[in-house]
Amino acid sequence: MREMSEPVDPTPTSDELVRGLAGLARDHLLDPPAGADPVIDFASPAELFATFDRSVGLGFAADAAPHPPGAVLAAARSLMDHSVQTRHPRFLNQNFAGPDPVSIVGDWIGAVLNTTGATFEAAPVFTLQEAAVLAKLAHLAGYRAGPEVDAATVDGPTAQIAPGMFCPGGSTATLYALQLARHRLRPAVNQAGADGEKLVIFVSTAGHYSAKKSAALLGLGSDAVVEIITDRDGAMRPKALDRAIAECHVRGETPMAVIATAGTTVTAAFDPIDEIADRCEQHGLWLHVDGCYGGSALFSPGERHRLAGVERSDSFVWNLHKMMGMTQQCSALLVRDPSQLGPCFAVGADYLFQPDKAHSTLDSGDRTFQCARRVDVAKLWLAWKAHGDEGFARRVEHAVGLADHARSAIERSPAFAPVGPSNFTNVVFTWLPPEWRAANADPLSALSDADRSRLHRLAPAIKRRMQSEGTAMVGFQPIDGMNAFRLIFMNPAVEVSDVDAVLAVIERYGEDEWPALA
Repeated sequence: MREMSEPVDPTPTSDELVRGLAGLARDHLLDPPAGADPVIDFASPAELFATFDRSVGLGFAADAAPHPPGAVLAAARSLMDHSVQTRHPRFLNQNFAGPDPVSIVGDWIGAVLNTTGATFEAAPVFTLQEAAVLAKLAHLAGYRAGPEVDAATVDGPTAQIAPGMFCPGGSTATLYALQLARHRLRPAVNQAGADGEKLVIFVSTAGHYSAKKSAALLGLGSDAVVEIITDRDGAMRPKALDRAIAECHVRGETPMAVIATAGTTVTAAFDPIDEIADRCEQHGLWLHVDGCYGGSALFSPGERHRLAGVERSDSFVWNLHKMMGMTQQCSALLVRDPSQLGPCFAVGADYLFQPDKAHSTLDSGDRTFQCARRVDVAKLWLAWKAHGDEGFARRVEHAVGLADHARSAIERSPAFAPVGPSNFTNVVFTWLPPEWRAANADPLSALSDADRSRLHRLAPAIKRRMQSEGTAMVGFQPIDGMNAFRLIFMNPAVEVSDVDAVLAVIERYGEDEWPALA
């Protein structure tokens, strides 16, 4: 047997390197990019490989050797230099942006402590923070009369089960919600498996694609998802849902769940939850609300009306890493009746969830699919304590105010035209060439196929200019077959002047790029 001498760290780390990496992150946190800075120092894949070849390379050799601390630090600088600056006030590209500084540091603390949220013994404080935050979120959603938790409500024989769980993203939360829906409808499926019964899920045509992915993973098949047409604003039509449920019965299929969307991805439309809840109660369907995007309207007294009826849902997913600026990811799945969590997910692994250990009732790992789980609650708990309800409300209202300003500016400008309706924090529009601006009040209504194709190709051309020059980042997507721009307001660092500057950039690039597309 080999004799062991003094203990040796198998992976020695230079203090110089750790301090240098921490300094890079700290400096970026305390000195965020300004409007004059590029949103991205864009480089092609070939250029990025060449850049990293000057330090440590992007790839790994078969016998990858350690690199000197200075080279690793140089590579980290390159990583930060060439990444998208999502805190930039002209990053309006995604339904996330501008992470809250307290949240960033909260994420660091969670990483430094490096534990999992599955059991109280491994994460005592984080477990209690989860119970407190989930209770508060459930109160905002109308699932609980009050948000208060204390030692008596979370521990002991009369403890209340936390009304949900944290999940690695909204798609996973939807998967869990649909498993809960199926388990309530067919509780034997966990042991016996599916028997071939055709179970059906309803979602609007503007709903998130995670419905189909979840149906596929659950063994229901993506064909189990029936899409319901929307109204002009992009919200589900309840009468169309009525027809779809009736047709489902005629086909001999079993309706299982409806997913109502609170804030669609493109236009930020909100389905009429109250009317949908009426149908779900009438037919015994599980109602899941996808509030990944728009759930944060509940923080604002002036915006929470958009989710009227959410308290009648069975489950509700809420991405706090979107509007509330938590670092990726921070998703909460709320369940109106949390007593369903254990029967649906628990398998009683006795090496981990021993009922005779101290405070075992606080172990949450057997009430979800996951075991090891990031302590995503820490950053949210710290940020909420720092900003309070009022600070969170201001963040939402600031975003809506900026979107309203953008809508007004687009309506006033002859260079732009709205494309379909948009509301809340999303603004969808297109640039108009000068020769169309005085033609009529609605120049998009009678486009030829050639003009539509040309305008469709313009948005990607403008986006490429933005990327290459780093002036701004905005998204585009097809609306009725034609690409349109979408501004999404999430970042509290964005000001009215930034909105005007982004519109000016699009107008300038449009004038430059349009002739080349003829």
